[in-house]
Amino acid sequence: MKAGVFPHWTGATSFLLVALAVGRPAEIPKGRVLEKVACAADATQTYALYIPTTFEPGGKWPVLFCFDPGARGKAPVERFQAAAEKFGWLVAGSNNSRNGPWEANVTAINAMVTDVNRFLPIDSRRIYVAGLSGGARVACQVALGGMPQGVIACSAAFSGGEIPGKLPFAFFGTAGVTDFNYRELRRVDRDLDERRAVHRVVIFNGGHEWLPAELAVDALGWLELHAMRQGTRPKDAAWIQETFAARMAAVPAAPPVERWRALKSVAADYQGLAGTAALEKEAGSLAGSRAVRDALKAERAAERTEDNLQETLLSAAEEGATNSVRKLAAELRAKMTQTDLAPEQRAMATRVVQGVASACGETAREAMRQQEYDTAARMLEAVTLLRPERSQAHFDLARARASLGDRKRALAALQQAIAAGFSDAGRLASDRAFEKLRKDPEFAALLAALQK
Repeated sequence: MKAGVFPHWTGATSFLLVALAVGRPAEIPKGRVLEKVACAADATQTYALYIPTTFEPGGKWPVLFCFDPGARGKAPVERFQAAAEKFGWLVAGSNNSRNGPWEANVTAINAMVTDVNRFLPIDSRRIYVAGLSGGARVACQVALGGMPQGVIACSAAFSGGEIPGKLPFAFFGTAGVTDFNYRELRRVDRDLDERRAVHRVVIFNGGHEWLPAELAVDALGWLELHAMRQGTRPKDAAWIQETFAARMAAVPAAPPVERWRALKSVAADYQGLAGTAALEKEAGSLAGSRAVRDALKAERAAERTEDNLQETLLSAAEEGATNSVRKLAAELRAKMTQTDLAPEQRAMATRVVQGVASACGETAREAMRQQEYDTAARMLEAVTLLRPERSQAHFDLARARASLGDRKRALAALQQAIAAGFSDAGRLASDRAFEKLRKDPEFAALLAALQK
């Protein structure tokens, strides 16, 4: 690390931080999330940052770089704040990296990493990355480049679903039970098991989102444990035994398949650090039991059912079979809240609805960029049938229809958007898609109502 002037921190307050090398103590804002730190080399590139209260410039500190699909750097930094404070980590989240062209992500990643590395004393042996959804794919891609020692992948994993034959980093994956990428993380867990890769996958009670703050503590703790095994940080025997006991206390007694998963995971994580022989023996016994074999077989069958249902619904949307989409969407949405159904079935319905809606939305965004308004309108209509509560979907459908010159249906979609909660009068007034509707009395009335 080179000594010099710290970057200009922008946000509620501003600081010009001076390094110790110039003869004065550095005023480093520790213990709070800085929402917008401008990169010294390019002020258009910014990131959120957390520096733990234990930070001292003379040390070397592990760092976690985070990538949010919507360029919301603050979101992951806040999720990891308590964990970073507990273990003494730096956490930075890009405000520019987002779902989109890879080249733009490379620029954002390089800017953030270079800036943090220039002004803060990073431990080069302990660089980690984390991401959500498309950001998780970015994180995995970055880690495959060789520098990061570990990845925390939330709600997605490897681009194209292609897992390398030999994983060069530790992988901690998470997914919610209603996450439309739930099946992906389950499959990744199985594949990494077969490769005997260093990994852990945790399913929590949630959806397609960043891992909860308490699980973030587990994630960083797991990476701390991995660092001890790798020799990149000193072993702490008391902490190892404490965390081993906590993991064992959390192992469920039933069902057998979940006990098997938990025992297998603990044994793999603590092998060589704690007594795992008994765990390995019990896990091996459970793996061969009829109860576990039948449960795994049922899980695979449920995955195939879910895959087929999602493919059927997505095909109907792509073909413009609106009545079929409407019927299937209504059936699935009813199941999402049907209390007499098993929780697994409700979760499956939620995953299919949200997964197909997300896929249709991505197709529609690309179609709008390519000015393929017919395709965009067709896919957005499917999104509104699947997620009628999403005002943005109705607004985007109105944009697509207006671009097609379909005045009547564009206005109908706008009315539905407003009924669902759309309230951005400025955007409606300025969006070029509605240029030909500016003088239309109905459009003017809708705009006036919003402006009030």
